Amino acid sequence: MRLGDLILFKKIESTVCCQECRQKLVKLAGRSVCPGCCREWLEAGLCSDCLRWQADYPDYVFKQIALYQYNAFLKEWIEAFKYKGDHRLAQLFKQEVREYFNQPVHKNKICIPIPISQTSLELRGFNQVEAILQAAEIAYLPVLHHIGTGKKQSSKDRKGRMLSPQPFQLDERYREQLEDRDVILVDDVYTTGRTLFHAAELLRTTELKTIETFTIAR
Repeated sequence: MRLGDLILFKKIESTVCCQECRQKLVKLAGRSVCPGCCREWLEAGLCSDCLRWQADYPDYVFKQIALYQYNAFLKEWIEAFKYKGDHRLAQLFKQEVREYFNQPVHKNKICIPIPISQTSLELRGFNQVEAILQAAEIAYLPVLHHIGTGKKQSSKDRKGRMLSPQPFQLDERYREQLEDRDVILVDDVYTTGRTLFHAAELLRTTELKTIETFTIAR
């Protein structure tokens, strides 16, 4: 807390992350990253992952933003938050998420969280992506439903992830609301990109204007 916050009567945000842990987070902003997926990348142009996706989706405009490098600390966060169900950890990135989505450039965009399977929902009790958005007080539309088997992507190797069948279904009630709108797909972590491309594939069957994606980590 700063003295200026008290003088200006600013809302004081509670924290669930100490300074020592904060220092373990590696921000991707300002680092050399792939312009398509935000993977750390020293060369010019798209990374090898994005080039493979570009072959499958030649007319897709790549625009992915990730806040942090997916390092050992974030793996621990995912384990505790997503797999052990510690809902409190949704608060960890609320300030950064709120700042990103409240930028004027995102003002009229529709935020769409990646859904989870019914099995995962019953085991965990919450959708981790929706929990992150709720913690940051960001409005969203549950446009997609998970209809897959519920087998965790984390349990698959790269080949298994890439061969995963379409696990999502578009909720037709939202089709009209998407017409001529810009949308942001939100997930917790971008690994191979398979999950986000499955979701984007369905959204592109609507009359929306643009799609971009956002994740906590890459």
